[in-house]
Amino acid sequence: MIRSTRLDNGILVLSENMPGVRSVSLGYWFRSGSRHEPPELNGITHFIEHMLFRGTSSRSAHAIAREMDAVGGFLNAFTSREFCCLYAKVQGDKLPLAMDLLSDILLNSRFDAREIDKERRVVLQELHMVEETPEDCIHDLYSQLFWQGHPLGMPTSGSAGNVGSFDREQIVGYFGGHFTADKLMVCAAGDVQHEELVAAVEELLAEMPVGEIDLVDPPPAPSPKIAVEKRPIEQVHFCLGTSAVSQAHPDRFACFLLNAILGGGMSSRLFQSIREEHGLAYSIYSYLSTHIDTGSLVVYTATAPDDFERTIELVLQELRNLKAQPVDRGLLDDTRERLKGNLVLSLESTDNRMTRLAKNQLYLGQQPDIDQVLAAFDRVGAEDVLELAGRILEDASLNLQVLGQVDAERLSLSDFSLTI
Repeated sequence: MIRSTRLDNGILVLSENMPGVRSVSLGYWFRSGSRHEPPELNGITHFIEHMLFRGTSSRSAHAIAREMDAVGGFLNAFTSREFCCLYAKVQGDKLPLAMDLLSDILLNSRFDAREIDKERRVVLQELHMVEETPEDCIHDLYSQLFWQGHPLGMPTSGSAGNVGSFDREQIVGYFGGHFTADKLMVCAAGDVQHEELVAAVEELLAEMPVGEIDLVDPPPAPSPKIAVEKRPIEQVHFCLGTSAVSQAHPDRFACFLLNAILGGGMSSRLFQSIREEHGLAYSIYSYLSTHIDTGSLVVYTATAPDDFERTIELVLQELRNLKAQPVDRGLLDDTRERLKGNLVLSLESTDNRMTRLAKNQLYLGQQPDIDQVLAAFDRVGAEDVLELAGRILEDASLNLQVLGQVDAERLSLSDFSLTI
């Protein structure tokens, strides 16, 4: 059973008790991510996320790690474009310890100048690692292209220039203005009692300040674009994408199915065509990059330079096929059952249940029952997928990001079309 309570200072407490489970996953989710950052501070939320584990007024960084290790628990954090999350997983009876640790981190982090300089080096190494891994950095490059000039296009980790310039005053100021009670959701799933969770949050976070409402710029209207970053690497990596629906859009279930049919796994059309039939790539897949008010459907692969243009044309042909005729009923049913099965099996995890609480609240503003979600998948027909494909797979939103030894002069938007 899912329960929710809104505290006087704005904190939303969400819980789901899972009978028979002896562990609990706890997350402190802030509605503040890289999307909310100004360009000159891009990456600061991710940097703050790192700094929150570098010591408080009563615990050193080592003490934080030691206390969690001592009970066999797990403590971590991550930053995305629309939120930042600190989370822990422990045995049910160790939930008070996890809450005390996370609350201490939020209320009493020292942001010591020496620790800032030390962590700066760590984050810079993280950035260099991504930059030197083409199959990772290509996705950041695609986002920068598709959402050009908008915060959604900026990398969550920021740039080396920004990270190298953050000072303590900026970090403390940004933390104080964005990691506030009104932006916080405390979510727990597993061996948890809602009343006890609420009481603990009230006791531990009663003094947490309230901030100002974050105003976000609407995403830019999609436009066709090509970008090439030339590098002396053996393969050509590329992301080819178009518009997609947002996280809460009524057609999101049709979009999930379309994406899975196109490039979701070894039985997908892209995998069967590009790898199995033509042998042009080792890895090829599609994914949805979706947000509260926009989205993109993206295809990624890497191939030999001599096979680059042929591979792109085959990808475009699979996209055109989705627009040309309804998918086979048997394929649609198999894909539907696969996604439904994946969802149901994922709900055996306390981590997934906790994450589902937060994301449903962030994107939908409600907690749909699992049976409602399964029924929504069942309502999608082949004509729904066809109609959606015709609407989102358009030349007007086609974007191509290339990384490798390709001459930009060889590429023109007129050479790539989704028109059938």
